[in-house]
Parts: sequence; C-alpha cells; structure tokens
Amino acid sequence: MVENNENNENEQVEMAIRELMDDDKTILALLNLIKVLKNSGDLESIQKLAEQFIPGNPVTIVQTADQPEFHKGGINLINLIVALMASLSNKTSQESLSTILYNSDELWESMVEGAKKPENFSLLRLMGVLKDPEIASGLTAVLNALKVLGSMLKRVDRGEGE
Repeated sequence: MVENNENNENEQVEMAIRELMDDDKTILALLNLIKVLKNSGDLESIQKLAEQFIPGNPVTIVQTADQPEFHKGGINLINLIVALMASLSNKTSQESLSTILYNSDELWESMVEGAKKPENFSLLRLMGVLKDPEIASGLTAVLNALKVLGSMLKRVDRGEGE
C-alpha cells in the first residue's frame, strides 16, 4: 500500500515535470524573472525578508492566513495591483510616471530648497511668477488633476454600511 502511494506520487511529479517541459516559454520567462531579480539584488532582499518576517511555525502561518481580515486584505491588494497594471498600460500614464520618477531628484531638491528658503510673494510678484510658462504649465496640470480627482472622489463608496 505504501509502495503504491509512492508510485502514485512519483507519477504525479513526472507528469508535472512533463507539463513544465512542454511549456518552455513559461519556464524561460520565469528563469528570466529570477535572473533579473538576482542581478538587481532583489532576490537576496526578498529572501532576507522571508527569513526575518515569515514565521517558521506552520501553525502560525495557517492561523494568520486563515483570518478573514487577511483574505479581505489580499483581495483588496489584488484589486489595487490590477488597477495599477491597468493604469500603467496606458502610454500617457506610463510616460508621465516615468518622467516624474526618473527626474524626482530635481523635483525633491527644488521642493526642499523652497521650504528651507521661502520667498514672500506680493500680489504683483505672484502675478509675475504666473507668467512663467513652466509655472503656468505646472499649475494648469495640478488644477486639472485636482478637478478630475475631485470628480473621482465624489464617486467613492465609503462603505459605511459594513
């Protein structure tokens, strides 16, 4: 009986390996992903995080994963990831985020400098600053974003009935 059980497990493992071998594109994609993670140092970071924060006791893992809050949080996380992926599938949002993120040092340095050395603006000086094309462009972008943001947030269901 034990031998029959071991044979059945061996057959299942062999079948799984055969299926993986037939799907070489998936294996190559997975190996490339692992290579990218390894080359960037992220694989080691993920391993260290797992060693430090995942409890070694299987009972604790099961108890944690079996909580309704954990399930709801996981579903919400998946929804957010899908929304982020949908947002990044748009070329405009990709380019906008990339431009801001790749040039963020300049942005943060400018903000910190402005906070450390604030200028007093008279009404006339402020009107003069608004004539700067870059200021006008940034201000228009922020105002347009605020308008859309306000419209979107009005539609948010606050879930008060939960």
